[in-house]
Amino acid sequence: MGTRGARVALVVDRVEDYALPVVRGMESVLAPAGASLLVLVHPRPAAQARSWVERLRRAGSIDALVVSTVADPATGTSAVAGLVAQAGGLPVVTLGGDVPGVPDVSCDNAAGTALAVDHLLAGGRRHPLLVAGPSDSADSLEREAAFAAAVDRAGLPPAPVVRADFHRETAYRRTVQALGSLGAVDAVDAVFAANDEMALGVLDALAAGGRRVPEDVVVAGFDDTSAAATAEVPLTSVDPHLAEQGELAARLVLDLLRGGGVPARVRTGCELVVRASTAGPPGTGAVVPVELLRDVRSGLLVTHHLLGLKHGLSSVVSEDDLARELTAYLPRVAVRRAHLATVRDGRARLVYSTGTPPAGAPTGSYPVEELLPGARRGELAHGTLVVQVLAPGGHERGLLLHEQDRLDRYTAEALHQDLTAALQALQRARRARAHAAELERLVAERTAQLQAEVHSRRLAQEELTRANARLSEALLVDGLTGVRNRPAFDDALRRAWREHERTGQPLSVLLCDVDRFKAYNDTAGHLAGDACLRAVAACIADAVRRSDDVVARFGGEEFAVVLPAADSAAAERVAARVLRRVRAAALPHPGCGPGATVSVSVGVATSATAAGAGPEDLLRTADGALYRAKDTGRDRLVLAGALP
Repeated sequence: MGTRGARVALVVDRVEDYALPVVRGMESVLAPAGASLLVLVHPRPAAQARSWVERLRRAGSIDALVVSTVADPATGTSAVAGLVAQAGGLPVVTLGGDVPGVPDVSCDNAAGTALAVDHLLAGGRRHPLLVAGPSDSADSLEREAAFAAAVDRAGLPPAPVVRADFHRETAYRRTVQALGSLGAVDAVDAVFAANDEMALGVLDALAAGGRRVPEDVVVAGFDDTSAAATAEVPLTSVDPHLAEQGELAARLVLDLLRGGGVPARVRTGCELVVRASTAGPPGTGAVVPVELLRDVRSGLLVTHHLLGLKHGLSSVVSEDDLARELTAYLPRVAVRRAHLATVRDGRARLVYSTGTPPAGAPTGSYPVEELLPGARRGELAHGTLVVQVLAPGGHERGLLLHEQDRLDRYTAEALHQDLTAALQALQRARRARAHAAELERLVAERTAQLQAEVHSRRLAQEELTRANARLSEALLVDGLTGVRNRPAFDDALRRAWREHERTGQPLSVLLCDVDRFKAYNDTAGHLAGDACLRAVAACIADAVRRSDDVVARFGGEEFAVVLPAADSAAAERVAARVLRRVRAAALPHPGCGPGATVSVSVGVATSATAAGAGPEDLLRTADGALYRAKDTGRDRLVLAGALP
């Protein structure tokens, strides 16, 4: 076949620093040839991962395949050979693969590794450590062999090996374990990691062990990613010319599509980029390019908008709500095209497409492997679309395709996580509505049966009241922390204010915020952050003793407490108990360094009379006190003056 209109798929583990230059290199070749690029994010649940490419091929959604160093999400081993098998007779090229009969593009791993290891050992380091990738990854095995050869040339005994899966978190955990098993952290003074993601995990592990880089340990990685260049200690890394690899892979695929012959293997050269992780105190070494700094600043802005989208998606209760949030926020992160479909039993239904009204006419269902319904499938033949399966709990629930003006490493992952959570929320809402409808049906049926007897009608009414009470109670509880949610807090504050106006008794409010919670999430991840919020909520609830007091999650990492008939002194005592409970919990805070623990800041406000103010003023005053607590050092309470 020709190349115009051809759909070339690149399979990646995730849209991350390694993939971005490869994508840009492929785009520079495919676009002039009239071909499109589909960046297929390898589905994380293993059931989808083992059949996804084959399903796309059978549906005619892809015409050629480029496979990067993808790992099986269930085992951590290489998935490259399996993905090549799924491609059937399609033209296939691998990036750093080792599949017989399949053309491969890679760098000169041995030369690049030798440059890095020779540099690490040049300063007299005698105790190197290798952090390798999967044992069946061709790239990792070549780098592992070159590392061993370089260590031998230096006259050193074989070095210990830590094996991970090319990901930062896994490398961090296994490096911590390895350093402990060596008997002493000081037994290692140089580390080479087979890619930058794992090297960053090594930096995390060394920092957790109190080792300084590069004074105590020198570290080098492979791939020269932007994350390496902008790390807290900029990372020395081997530049394998990833953009050039992308260009070469695209040219090979186009030649295969035209029916031409291609070489079995193409290699790019490598360069060593020396930075502060091996070259002296932090701040020395290679200068970060202006373009990269601009990308970092752009990433911060994108992150800001993505947080806004996350907040908006957290409150959606319908597909129309979901479409409105996407319409409002996707242009802010330079998403020029996006399509979101819900999936059930292998059938997809489009619920959002760029350029359609937020509540557009429903579309019919179509096989999910076709990616888009018939009238829109032409969009697969131009530009670059990132394709992600949304599969909470291992079951296909959604499909997202999006294209950005300039692909970044933040948006794809954030959209995957946030839309997966939104689809779960919609599913829960549908179940709740169906359950409520079923309850209503059962109650109506029971009521009709008992209409002849007054006593029976009373029983039916009581049953309905209990069902509604249970449903109402469930809707007022925060699903993550188990305390009351924001609507419950607002209602409690309104009721307490009315009683305050009627009786003239004082009313107090506490606003509590987890200190440096973004740093916690950035370091430990969102699942650990959720566990931290649950623990803090339990501490606050334990500190509040009266049955009329209400503890609620105010939003994000903020909690609020309503204290009816409590004066300033009583409110201050409750706030002090909150601080003591959180301190006593001694929850580790990985984002603030070794030994740091989670703390909260508390703002306290009291309305002493019922005249001249409203509940919003009381809340605003407490918020101001909270910010003063933050500004004056955190982990403390600030007591605002009483409202007039």
